[in-house]
Amino acid sequence: MGLNKTNRTRLMGGVALWVLAFNGEAVAQDAVTTDESIPLDRIVIGTGVPKVAIDTPQAVTVLDQEAIDAQQPRTIGDVFNEIPGVTAIGSNSVLGESINIRGIGEALSGDETRIIIRVDGVNKFYEQYRLGSFFSDPELYKQVEVLRGPASSTLYGSGAMGGVVTFTTKDASDFLDPGDMLGGRLKTSWDSNGNGWLGSAIVAAEPVKNFELLGALNYRQSQDISDGQGNKIPDSDFNSVNGLIKARYTFGENDDQSVFASYQRWQSDEDNQNYDQLTWSGGFGDVDRKVTDQTAILGYENAFTGNDLLNIKAQMSWSDTRVEQDNQDQLCAQFAPPPAPPTCYYPFGYSSEYSYETWQARIDNDSEFELGESWQAFLTTGLNAQFQERRNPRDFGTYVRSGSGSHPEGDSTTLGVYAQSEFVWNDVISLIPGMRIDYSNVHVGSYVNSSGNTVDLNEDKTKIGYSPKFAALIKMTDWLGVFGSVAHTERLPSLDEVFSNYTVNAIEKEKSNNFEAGFTLSFDNVALEGDAFRLKTTAFRNNITDYYASYWNGTSVVTEIIPKARYEGLELEASYWTDSVYGTLGASLVRGENANTGGYLNAVPADNAFLKVGYVHKPWNLDIGWKGDFFASQDRVGTDESKTAGYVLHNLYAFWKPTEGHLAGSEVRFNVDNIFDKSYRHHLSDDEGAGRSFKLSFAKKF
Repeated sequence: MGLNKTNRTRLMGGVALWVLAFNGEAVAQDAVTTDESIPLDRIVIGTGVPKVAIDTPQAVTVLDQEAIDAQQPRTIGDVFNEIPGVTAIGSNSVLGESINIRGIGEALSGDETRIIIRVDGVNKFYEQYRLGSFFSDPELYKQVEVLRGPASSTLYGSGAMGGVVTFTTKDASDFLDPGDMLGGRLKTSWDSNGNGWLGSAIVAAEPVKNFELLGALNYRQSQDISDGQGNKIPDSDFNSVNGLIKARYTFGENDDQSVFASYQRWQSDEDNQNYDQLTWSGGFGDVDRKVTDQTAILGYENAFTGNDLLNIKAQMSWSDTRVEQDNQDQLCAQFAPPPAPPTCYYPFGYSSEYSYETWQARIDNDSEFELGESWQAFLTTGLNAQFQERRNPRDFGTYVRSGSGSHPEGDSTTLGVYAQSEFVWNDVISLIPGMRIDYSNVHVGSYVNSSGNTVDLNEDKTKIGYSPKFAALIKMTDWLGVFGSVAHTERLPSLDEVFSNYTVNAIEKEKSNNFEAGFTLSFDNVALEGDAFRLKTTAFRNNITDYYASYWNGTSVVTEIIPKARYEGLELEASYWTDSVYGTLGASLVRGENANTGGYLNAVPADNAFLKVGYVHKPWNLDIGWKGDFFASQDRVGTDESKTAGYVLHNLYAFWKPTEGHLAGSEVRFNVDNIFDKSYRHHLSDDEGAGRSFKLSFAKKF
């Protein structure tokens, strides 16, 4: 369904933004790329039934291995530079990054519950004010999918008002040719801005038939990077070590069953680091900080060959994100009028630890039905369960305090059940209804208050969230498709909201009603024999009631409940390519409004677009090109936000993949980011943007 080559690149798309020119990553060459390297032709696995991006009734972008490597990303946030509607926010620190999708997601607000992040099917969650929300390294991953909008909630969990980001790690099969027992890859890269470098080693093996093993180890480090004026950006230096171990055994009469296991670990250990990794506020002092993120998975799959009703995937997982902080500075403040001396104290204790330890289990099944000669039906059903412990002990010397009023300790339990079907008529009409129900319980037990006394609160809050949706795709002609969707989701209250200041609050669910519509264009042999043009646009409106908006008011983080908030906008992805020339275009426009007051919402990104134009010299297998990033000024700002000026960044890149001689199997990449050393500040960042950087990488497959 939708996967054959003649039909997969045609159906559906979104309402026009503005069409300019090209789109298509590093594409249209035999040896360097394949059709799947073209953004709108890449397979999407996160929408129920796998299909290519242009055939989905939702705004979705897939980055494959080629697209990730082409950017030579320094941090996870760099991966999103070519995804319309998605922005890395926070700072240039590897520990200060979070994600904003369509205006939802603010670094200081604890918006992590509005955007679901998954690694190999495991939900990742971390929330600590003045720190980022996801810690990992881009070198681990071979694919990144971003599904924008609340329609993703049906499959992945209620409350995904911004959307879902899914990361897929590398597999042994990516480095083994048929018949190989051993393979792998060595890679190193260097970044002039910050004198950063990466060392990566991957070993893949199949010691016996159908038993695959992979081991990967990466080390990355960087000094402080500089902005466009040559000034050092504080605390942008880091070092990290991360590793991945995976095993899979395939068996059964038709090789349709497999068991698999994996373990992933990322760690960074820095001394004398600014406590605040977002705004670099000196008021919180310095700290020695160790961050460790771990994920372990055990799973089973069975395709039940010959049985269209069963295709089961099940897995259990453990996830732990932990931040250990020692040697924290005292803070001194003038609580009494002069000449009284300032009072000095340890707000976070001499040492503290923030941890989110999570156990998860899920099972999914895909069924396929034939409903006569013209209709096909597909049904995706699933169950998932999650239990999470949040701990925050703070050592004050004479006693250990359990968290704080703004970051209480507690447990949360979530159970979800969902079903999504897809009815297809002659590959012309697709109807996709879906429904999800989630149960959530948040619990706080005893805690130690600021006086060192134990208080037994022992309170629970329970809510149920519903996430129905309906989407439709219609193929009007061979070259024109239209789509539309309606989705509702409810975000269940977070621990901070329920037990703020150790009192039980009467918290209502946030409710989102999202509407999307759009169209696609798909032409072959437009100007030259063998060329092609693809375009997909999406218009959306997201109405949210009881919206919890948090922001920094200059003194503290405050939360305002907005009865009615509205986000709306347009997104565009397009592509044109020939055998030698190609181009890509992506653009996004987002508006956020407090529907009660008419004022602007915080954290709405500036209008932006990127344009990439490249040339492939096939005799040398050489790909060279230019990419421009265009950002408008942003004066539609919310409470206590600053306006930002517009800017344009110019970038160059070259990619060489030898096919003969001693360098066969190698990849050489050279990028120049911000060629003209432009000074700028991204609207959703609290520090200056990075200045010019020369990037060089070399990888060799063996």
